[in-house]
Amino acid sequence: MSKIKIKLIFLVNLLFLIFFNSILQAESKFFIVTKVDNEIITNIDIVQEANYLIALNNDLAKIDRQSLINLARESLIREKIKKNEIIKMNGSIKVNENILESLIGTYYKKLKLNSLNDFENYLARYNIKLQDIKEKIKIEILWNQRIYYNYKSLLNINTEELKKKVENNKNNNNEIIKYLLSEILFTVDNKKDFKKKNNEIREKIIKNGFKTSANIYSIASTAKFGGRIGLMKKNQLSQKIISEIESIKIGELTKTIDVANGFLILKLEDIVTEKVEKDLKTELENLIKFETDRQLNQFSIIYFNKLKLNSNITYE
Repeated sequence: MSKIKIKLIFLVNLLFLIFFNSILQAESKFFIVTKVDNEIITNIDIVQEANYLIALNNDLAKIDRQSLINLARESLIREKIKKNEIIKMNGSIKVNENILESLIGTYYKKLKLNSLNDFENYLARYNIKLQDIKEKIKIEILWNQRIYYNYKSLLNINTEELKKKVENNKNNNNEIIKYLLSEILFTVDNKKDFKKKNNEIREKIIKNGFKTSANIYSIASTAKFGGRIGLMKKNQLSQKIISEIESIKIGELTKTIDVANGFLILKLEDIVTEKVEKDLKTELENLIKFETDRQLNQFSIIYFNKLKLNSNITYE
């Protein structure tokens, strides 16, 4: 992409943000939009959250104002529910600084930035402070820790089966296949509603693009980055998902896949083949970690939905 085109995209996004801020703040200097139990969400909070979401996925600057407001509000509702539960269980929002710094690095690398200083400068364009991001990441760290403590006894890791997957992933040339993937994971209240929602999401993908649609519809943790999962080794995926991926070309979408915690649409961004050493121990450790994270993510969705159902959420 040329420097001129990058500057043009940034200018369009910046103008949109200025326009968006002026409209919301012109309506009233301060008013309550939503309440989550005893926590309030104001119009100013909505503006800040919208800026944050656009900073992580610039494509969101292209969607209509009301959709962006709704997206920002739902994002804040999720955050408030998680924060309330963490404070209830832990009493405070405190995390290990080394873990925090590591995850901040993950954030700016996903945005293709090279340093913390670059990240701070980038956030400043959207009127966001690094401390604001740190608070959000702290909530995610503590939430994930809570999920682990709650559900670690229910983890079911079949080591022997994973060993077989490690071996099967290598071809005769000692190569492994990786898929660069993006995802939209969604649920429906009733399976009768599946067709309607599935069609709606696919129409939005055509209209607004995959990244924006992932922000709006996906319940996966990747949603904030436009659904981008990154490179996945073939042996990290179930045979059902592999079959769907192998039936499409790069740039295409899979059929909607029925998975344990909802319905999944994958976009195949690229296919990479890499030479590897026969380090079965490391490969197995990585696969065990991936499978553990996958199961914990399922428990996370279940736990959050239960909390949301029992939360008192009012829209002003």
